[in-house]
Amino acid sequence: VKSPFNEDLKKHFKALAMIHGPGDIVRFAGDIRLSGKLLAQLTTRKDPGRAYVDFDQAESTTRVFIEKTFKAGDGSSRYLVAEVDPIYLWGIGYGNTLPPMTDVCILDQQRTILFSSFPVPARVLFQIHFDSASLETRSLSFASDGEKFFLGYWPMFLKSKFEGTNLIVALRKTHDNVFAPLSNFKVLFPLVALLSFWIVLFLSIISIRRSMVPLEKLKEGARRLALRDFDTRVTIQSGDEFETLADTFNKSAAHLGRQFHALETMAEIDQAILSSLSVQSIVSTSLKRMHDFFSCNAVSFGLIQPRQTNIFHTYNYVPDRDDRVHEEFLPIRPEDSHNLPPNNGHVILDIHGSKPSFLSERITENARHFLLLPLYLNNTLYGILCLGHMALHAYTDDDLAHAKRLSNQVSVALSNARLVEELELLNWGTLEALARTVDAKSKWTAGHSERAAELSIRIARVMGCDEASISTLHRAAFLHDIGKIGIPHSILDKPGKLTEAEFDQIKEHPVIGAKILEPIEAYADTIPIIIQHHERFDGKGYPYGLAGEELTLGARILSVADVYDALISSRPYRQGWVEEKVIQLIVDESGRQFDPNVVDAFKSAISWSIDDILNEGRISSK
Repeated sequence: VKSPFNEDLKKHFKALAMIHGPGDIVRFAGDIRLSGKLLAQLTTRKDPGRAYVDFDQAESTTRVFIEKTFKAGDGSSRYLVAEVDPIYLWGIGYGNTLPPMTDVCILDQQRTILFSSFPVPARVLFQIHFDSASLETRSLSFASDGEKFFLGYWPMFLKSKFEGTNLIVALRKTHDNVFAPLSNFKVLFPLVALLSFWIVLFLSIISIRRSMVPLEKLKEGARRLALRDFDTRVTIQSGDEFETLADTFNKSAAHLGRQFHALETMAEIDQAILSSLSVQSIVSTSLKRMHDFFSCNAVSFGLIQPRQTNIFHTYNYVPDRDDRVHEEFLPIRPEDSHNLPPNNGHVILDIHGSKPSFLSERITENARHFLLLPLYLNNTLYGILCLGHMALHAYTDDDLAHAKRLSNQVSVALSNARLVEELELLNWGTLEALARTVDAKSKWTAGHSERAAELSIRIARVMGCDEASISTLHRAAFLHDIGKIGIPHSILDKPGKLTEAEFDQIKEHPVIGAKILEPIEAYADTIPIIIQHHERFDGKGYPYGLAGEELTLGARILSVADVYDALISSRPYRQGWVEEKVIQLIVDESGRQFDPNVVDAFKSAISWSIDDILNEGRISSK
């Protein structure tokens, strides 16, 4: 019979045999030697399906057998018997599975020692036997040969797989070995605790640093932002919430920068409005600031003329060409009406080929894509703001909102400027009307005030007077004879020589004129010129006999212009003088009736032609 005993089985068993009867044994491996008691037990097994474990005490050793019964075809019983290798069974020998410094003892339920690697005292056996009925793990301590031991024991329940008596397993260790880990723990614990502390401290420092560095960067960014450095950016690449917070901070800084830039632009336009009510000044400042704010290639304003609604007065600013604002007058054709933006709306226009008539070539040569915003006053289109880019530009909602706010602001500014211009025109028109009213009282003085005003301005410009002084002189010259309203017509148009009493009445007209204008606060600065225009440089004039520097410069200038126009014009009592004679008289009276400096300026002023003066912009067009 071929033996089924392979190498794996040899590690676990010492012998294997099939027993047919008391003298009929087939050995597969090893030498099976069964005691009579064990043979007798085999023949009495009633459950052939179970494996049995038996222990056979022989001299000082215990042999362990595993048996299983089989029924043959003829109804007879067969017994497969294997002797277990105790070295493998008890976990000692070649592959010792016991814990270090540990002894083992195996007992059956009758306190019979089946195997023990140490001598077991009788009192220990008794205690184990006493506790063997319990299925719990037990322990006890005892002394042997002057050494303390700990013993742990527990029952091994075999009946789940084998038939046979339960076993008791006991493990012994010395007292020192049991408490050695605790002793080592006492030594190692402070070191482990200290090491843990340093590790925690190190990790905490790393964690704190990872938090503090981004916080410091954000703090510095916030500080710079508070100083209005809106270009500041925070760079954090931590891959966590701090990086997200930095991105949010950067977006907020950019948004705040845009908002403050818009506020600054509007503030500068406000300043331009407050410092000057000139349309040209407001438009020039607005165009330049809007160019900077929107970073566009070109920007322009087109303003509809008050009395010519089909004409745009355009102001164009293209800084790539020059830093000046250029003016043009362009038509508005009917076919371009669809390009005009609605109230509170806008138009985005791309120029491909043809262009709207109201856009200057100066603009369209430097930009191809335009944002058109309306300037409305009282629901009427007043003008168009045009922002031009060469490349296609995507306007954000914020861009459009800023552009609309700025266009509305400029609309209000231009409306105020136009209102002031209209008021100024009304003022000058009123002055001219008053001057003509006075002059119209006598056909001989018609136009005198306007001509005297024109010559006075020419003299003042030669002398380098500032615009405010020239404006005051202009108004005073218009009104210098308004006091003649109080002089009888018979005296003003008398063909003969005036009597002394009549002349005294004539000399009252400067004072009468001052009294007429005195209630009007806006004309307060003209009164000294009006009341002094018949004073002489040598002090022999009227009404107060003032002389030299006591006279205002405006009065000294007007007196020359007044005498010049009066002498060159005809009167009821004489014909007008030739110009050369008038000029010679004025030159001869230099230092006496007239200020020498004014006379010198007069000689230069009358040499200009009126066309030269207007072309050089040296007098007002009003």
